[in-house]
Amino acid sequence: MGNATFTDHGADRGGRRCYATPGHAMLLIADPGAAPDAERAIAEAGGRLLQRIAWREAAALLPQVATSPVVLIDTTAVAIPTLDAVLPAIRRFLVQADAAAVVLLTPDRIDIVAGYLIDGQADLLCEPTSAQVTAALASAAARNRPPTLHDSVSERVQTEREPFRHPGHDSDEERLRRLIEGMAQISRYAADLTRGGTVSGSHDLADRRRAFHGEPAASGHGVTAPEVRRLIHLRQLRGKFFGQFIGEGLFEDPAWDMLLDLFAAELEGIRVSVSSLCIAAAVAPTTALRWITRMTEMGLFIRHPDPVDRRRAFMALSPRASEAMRAYMLAARKTEAG
Repeated sequence: MGNATFTDHGADRGGRRCYATPGHAMLLIADPGAAPDAERAIAEAGGRLLQRIAWREAAALLPQVATSPVVLIDTTAVAIPTLDAVLPAIRRFLVQADAAAVVLLTPDRIDIVAGYLIDGQADLLCEPTSAQVTAALASAAARNRPPTLHDSVSERVQTEREPFRHPGHDSDEERLRRLIEGMAQISRYAADLTRGGTVSGSHDLADRRRAFHGEPAASGHGVTAPEVRRLIHLRQLRGKFFGQFIGEGLFEDPAWDMLLDLFAAELEGIRVSVSSLCIAAAVAPTTALRWITRMTEMGLFIRHPDPVDRRRAFMALSPRASEAMRAYMLAARKTEAG
């Protein structure tokens, strides 16, 4: 059985440039000034540009796209009112077409873009390098690849097997899984302490269930926001004194930093925007946005649209994450008290 190939002749069709490069179908939403760099990234990722759509045309043209391409969306130079008008249509298309997207943005656009597109279908890149854009497109194409026919069993095994991962390197998903399991253990540990009992032995610690079973907030003295803010401050002090060696990245732990920040905000009764949560994560905005997406998918965070300004979204802890954080603080308090 021969391999299918794509050949697009002609460099320009009605102002929409098409590549002759065989590869995954990709759609570009960008204004003319940003298009050359974006098209180059698509080519370097091995993609095949189906169409370039200007922002003013996107709402009308997207419903006509019959395929499920990877969509590269450049928001960096687009006026905020235009984003507000067109992003809902882009979101509808991504959901209906089950299409993956790579979105380029700047820090001042984090809240409006995240308000519409921060979910598992969109990879949000804040001020990325060209290499980061290319890598994100290649990754999106791999996730979005349609089923293929194979000539033999050996070819199928070779194509579909899991990629090799060095045992010394944990993926972000693995770190999140361990975080959730650790929070479940903390909850059970805190429950034992607050009931005045003994801590379960190694057998219980080996039972890594995913459900959180923390002690109700009414037991003992409630956790206060100043306690949590103090813990955040202590974490920040580490970077202050050790950052001179390799920079503040030595202690990067965006998942934990965001959990602490959202828990403190919950206790204070304040709302946290996506951009504020990115700052609390103390990592590059693109890294923070990816962690927010993953932790939302895993049920740790909940996204709440702003009822007043639809361009923004607020993040909060899910009930089970809040319960686990409360249990952790109670357990830490017991440990400090001896």
